[in-house]
Amino acid sequence: MTNPAAAIRMLITYAVIIPVAIFVGYLLTNPLDFSTLGYMGLIAAVIVSPLFIKGHYPLLVFGRACPMLCFFLIGRPPLGQVVVVVSLFIAITERILNSEKRFVSAPVMTWPLLFIAAVTYLTAKLTGGIGLHSLGGDTGGGRKYLSVFIGVATFFALTSQVIPKNKRMFYIGLSILPGLLGVISDMFPFLPSPLNLINLLFPPTSSYSEGIVVGYTRLVSLSFAVGPVMIYLLARYGLGGILSARHPWRALLFVACFLLSMLGGFRNAFFGLVLLLGLMFFFEGLHRSRLLPALALAGVLGMTIMGAFSDRLPYTFQRSMAFLPLKWDPEVLVDTHGSTEWRLQMWRLLWPKVPQYLLLGKGYALSKEDFDLMGGGTFATGQTAQFDASEQGLAVSGDYHSGPLSTLMPFGIWGAIGIVWLMAATFFVVYRNYRYGEPDLRIYNVYLLASCIGSIVGFLFLFGAFSDSIGGFAGMAGMSIAMNGRLARPQPKAVASPRIKPLPAPAPLPA
Repeated sequence: MTNPAAAIRMLITYAVIIPVAIFVGYLLTNPLDFSTLGYMGLIAAVIVSPLFIKGHYPLLVFGRACPMLCFFLIGRPPLGQVVVVVSLFIAITERILNSEKRFVSAPVMTWPLLFIAAVTYLTAKLTGGIGLHSLGGDTGGGRKYLSVFIGVATFFALTSQVIPKNKRMFYIGLSILPGLLGVISDMFPFLPSPLNLINLLFPPTSSYSEGIVVGYTRLVSLSFAVGPVMIYLLARYGLGGILSARHPWRALLFVACFLLSMLGGFRNAFFGLVLLLGLMFFFEGLHRSRLLPALALAGVLGMTIMGAFSDRLPYTFQRSMAFLPLKWDPEVLVDTHGSTEWRLQMWRLLWPKVPQYLLLGKGYALSKEDFDLMGGGTFATGQTAQFDASEQGLAVSGDYHSGPLSTLMPFGIWGAIGIVWLMAATFFVVYRNYRYGEPDLRIYNVYLLASCIGSIVGFLFLFGAFSDSIGGFAGMAGMSIAMNGRLARPQPKAVASPRIKPLPAPAPLPA
């Protein structure tokens, strides 16, 4: 070989591949356990790292929507958190090495996110630190702190690039449809033994020890997996496009996915979808079209028929709609009443404790005793008679099932300022892009605006968690800016010139 550069590259390649091959061979001689799989995953990540560096942004968008767990990493973090950290690290490195690589500037989002990060860090330092039991720490709760920090990082990772115009539709699908993979979690009873290993990536949501009865058993993963199909149809075609007579398959697919989503039996999911549809109907201007009387008539007929047969619907369907004033099966009413009552009881007992945490929240830190109670002791076995609702497992761990409580208890008034500031900034971003964005993205911007309002309503009144909502709002604003390329602004108004121009002044007469 006469090419010295090629010879050097070949020698470097062999110098890397041969030791890696020997190490992999050694690992394969050992039993296949989590440690071996972890090393194999690390080696695979190093080998494919050039692909990550080149395509980290599509991987970021895909990973945020994919419900996969990285079981081979300590703590089994979700794929969405891992790709945010990796993508942001690569984006910052590219910015350092290449001055032409710039993040999209959006100070309206930057300041509330930095404020939330600062409040979270200071609260953690003053209330026991950021501990992780998975790393052998004496305190826990660090997973939620990491969720907040990674949620803040999500915005900067998404705004590290501008999505090209010719790839916008591709990225809309990439940011939503990977959620379909969640259906694998509910398929494990039907998978042959060798394929059960896939549930390391998509863990089951229930044991289904009593078997599966469609319409009675709550198929959680299937319910959430079909949701992305409905969301994609709304974000890609809009409600008007789904109802278009030219493409009837869209409406049929949407209705089929809607019926499948009811197999989960979640009231907040049903209410959230109805709210999203109502908002999109208004923002798309369909209330001024001929669809309004047709849909109103269909709604009246549908409610009339449902009122007559509501107590004969499948159990999960009734549970999803049990908040409606219709006739329901007594078993459903007992189930939903019990689910609602323990939340109300916990809230009634916790709200009087909020004032003592207004200046300095309690944070997320969990002592070893708290963790043992929740994970393997009193809370886990259900022996909670000696505790009131404010001291049971979910309350101690910070899972209050309430957005305001999940903010005020851990972070006090400062957390409330931060989340309200972030929600206002997110609404400002998506509204500006809805109002002044490009016509090609109007449907997507309508979806983001309706989704933002629905998320705010859900956080305040339905089911919210501070640690999860930071990434939700940051991701919403980040995708809006990345898709539109900027924060849209109103076009300057052209100055109208008068139609009749004054004649020039006559020249002065000679003296």
